[in-house]
Amino acid sequence: MKKHSLVKALLTTLLIVVLASWTLQITKVSGKEFVTEESIKIGLFTVLSYLRIVFQYFLPIFLYVLAIGGLYGVLHKIPQYRLLLDKIANGFKDKEWIFFVIVGIVLALLSSMAGLSLALLFIFPFVISVVLLMGYDKITAAMLTVGSTIAGLIGSVFSTYDVSGINAVLEEYGGYAANGNVLIKIVLLVVALAIVLVNTILYAKKHQDRKHLVKGYYIPEKVQTENKKTYPIVVVLDLVLVILALAFISWDLLNVKLFNDMTTNFVNPTGSAFTKGLYGAINTVLGVTTSNAFGNWTIFEGILVILFASWLLSFIYKNSFSKYLTNFGEGAKKALLPAMLSVLAYVILVCAVNVPFEMTLLKNIVSLDGGVQIITMCIIAIVYCFFTVEAYYGVTTASTYILAVVTSEKAGLVGLIWQTMYGLTMLIAPTSIILLSTLSYLDISYTKWLKSIWLLLLELFAAIFIILLFV
Repeated sequence: MKKHSLVKALLTTLLIVVLASWTLQITKVSGKEFVTEESIKIGLFTVLSYLRIVFQYFLPIFLYVLAIGGLYGVLHKIPQYRLLLDKIANGFKDKEWIFFVIVGIVLALLSSMAGLSLALLFIFPFVISVVLLMGYDKITAAMLTVGSTIAGLIGSVFSTYDVSGINAVLEEYGGYAANGNVLIKIVLLVVALAIVLVNTILYAKKHQDRKHLVKGYYIPEKVQTENKKTYPIVVVLDLVLVILALAFISWDLLNVKLFNDMTTNFVNPTGSAFTKGLYGAINTVLGVTTSNAFGNWTIFEGILVILFASWLLSFIYKNSFSKYLTNFGEGAKKALLPAMLSVLAYVILVCAVNVPFEMTLLKNIVSLDGGVQIITMCIIAIVYCFFTVEAYYGVTTASTYILAVVTSEKAGLVGLIWQTMYGLTMLIAPTSIILLSTLSYLDISYTKWLKSIWLLLLELFAAIFIILLFV
């Protein structure tokens, strides 16, 4: 396997953006005309200044990846964790496909309904360990985790987080609603997940070897222990998953005010002086504000949950605080490379947003008078999302073109195109944080990944395109 292929892929992508800033003009759309501007030439010190911006705005992503590494550093030193993994792997022996389906549905639903595409990274190492203990290879583990989450992105139903950029650009059109086209989105979700699971299961059948398990940090060592209780791990990890799901679901899109009201009542309690004093004392410690209501959480709040869960598990299994810090630190070190790769991906994002060269390359295939052409809009969405990591930045960077061709009748279609193409792009783009973190953790080369999933990519694109034709 070629070493550092992910680093090379990211640096190559960054180099493309830098060279584009030196050689290409910026093209924007004004009305029905293309307008060119001089590009901001990116130099070494420009990149360094952008790195400062990345740490200013995207530091939580870096810290979240480290926190996940710390959590599993703690878990790997708890003997009961390996017992739990073995129980699950043995429990699905000769029925592994059932495990694949269950995991795929859970990941896809949480990604689609709760916007947990990034937050779900915390459960990836757990799923990966089980898959490897079943005798499958690393690609199988990556296809199941990354693929299922991507299926959820393609079929995002009620997730403001994943489609916020689309909302921001199209909100002025009365014909577009963030929670519209629900039936089509559900169809996209079901079809995308079915394609991912079928491809993963078929690939897995060809690459199972129970006698020669994948070795490495992914599977903790077996350690003899008299305490066989694994339920505390199950309870804590399940609680983290439930809390993150409730916290990231876009409740406003569902017109659910429960969590906003609960948080408001907690921050500004009514009732007796005793009640007010009690809530006030608790909140003095917690420091909760109305912006912390479920539905408004970000990755930063997710970090706190992961940190608390890692300490709680260490405490339950009677490890000293000093040992907890040591184990957490060792795990965080393992996650340092994926975290740094995430930073580099966001450097590319900042470069691409500040020097939007994409339309200069694409304008020869773009018509400003032909309305919304599905295949053209798909190509544009893929190119922009490839360099901008998140759907929000991709669609807002291309906003002048989108606003020039979209109509109220086609706003919903455009929203779906960008949503689905963003998800599809995150399956292969070296700037995809989900993909980067997983491939880096599993030490899978970028080229090997592309060779393994090219057919899955084509099948997903074909299915999405056919479905969009009926919108």
